[in-house]
Amino acid sequence: MVTGAGVVCSLGSTAGELWDGLVAKRSGIAPVTRFDPSRFRSRLAGEVDDSAVELPPGPFRFEFKRMSAFVRYGLSAADQAVADSGLAVRAHDDAGTPRADLPPGGAVFLGVAMGGLPSIEAGVLRQENQGVRRTSPFLIPSLIPNMAASAIALQHGITDEQMTIAGACASGSQAVGEAMRAIRSGARTWALAGGAEAVTTPITYSGFQAMTALSRHDDPAGTPRPFDRRRDGMVVGEAAAVFLLEDRAHAEARGARWYGELTGYATNSGCDDITGISTPHVVRVMADALADAAVTTDAVDCVYAQASGMVRGDAAELAAVTELVSGARRQPVVTSIKGHTGYTFAANGPMNLAAALMALRHQTVSPTLKYEQTDPAFADVDIPVDARRTELRHCLINAFGFGGINASLVVSRD
Repeated sequence: MVTGAGVVCSLGSTAGELWDGLVAKRSGIAPVTRFDPSRFRSRLAGEVDDSAVELPPGPFRFEFKRMSAFVRYGLSAADQAVADSGLAVRAHDDAGTPRADLPPGGAVFLGVAMGGLPSIEAGVLRQENQGVRRTSPFLIPSLIPNMAASAIALQHGITDEQMTIAGACASGSQAVGEAMRAIRSGARTWALAGGAEAVTTPITYSGFQAMTALSRHDDPAGTPRPFDRRRDGMVVGEAAAVFLLEDRAHAEARGARWYGELTGYATNSGCDDITGISTPHVVRVMADALADAAVTTDAVDCVYAQASGMVRGDAAELAAVTELVSGARRQPVVTSIKGHTGYTFAANGPMNLAAALMALRHQTVSPTLKYEQTDPAFADVDIPVDARRTELRHCLINAFGFGGINASLVVSRD
């Protein structure tokens, strides 16, 4: 059961602010402020408002404030999830400082793709321009991918399992899925799981520009355009989404309330090229997740798609969804949040999960922002342009990464 949720993204710094932005059709895309983007074709990003990300007191607060943004965002989202769940017991330490103690039996599973890339770039430039002695002692701790999960564990006194999954843009979904498996198996009673990423830095733009993966539009109101016939690429986004997952019996025993139930997960490997999305493998991973959830294709109400605004990627995913439900008695609604938030790499799946959980709570599908012109190849796919009130029971959530890493989750209304 998902008993707590925390979100940091360009639409706001809570799950509620994310949802409000989605249904209000608000875009978090704006001109890049973290560096001068004038030399790049893409000059937009979905940046987090750092002033809204406040780290709570703790023994490592001094260190964490100096870490890469993905660490701070992941820690903030986890703090929200813990508070939202009500799992922690309020207490005081020997000095009288308030604290919230989590029960034993928990773990941290976090997905991170590129981690402290901005710190790496800044550290190299500082060393070359100012000399070796100017290198920060926080450089190495700040850039290693596990530091976000470590920060969460240290902040909340979690001394059991801590795992960082680096599965490219499927990392966060894999982390949530592996946490679900650990709880199902009885190895864990609860877990904090999700994904975090913040790589708005010149080398990111240089690399993706070389791959012609970034949108060239300058107007943030017009890009990225998931599924749209005029889509031309993705926009870099920053985000973290972390959830408190809990064994159902444990949640019921303490009278917890929940957003929904994680009922299915699957991950597989396969692609036609190292950066592309393979329709047959995506069909298989979605079908396997539904089988794990014991949910038929007829029962899928909504698909929260990877859809980033990439020309071939969006088409491959829609082709997969179309094939998956080809024999179903009814077709699911298919939507994407990337027009609102940008492409958030390891946080893609968890951000989709946050949106799907809120959709189940409000019985409303969020719109696909900036979708205006139908791609003739997928004219029969139901893609909402406005928030739509409808009965929702089961949502399918997709995330795919370079190297043919595919992951799907199923979340259901209890």
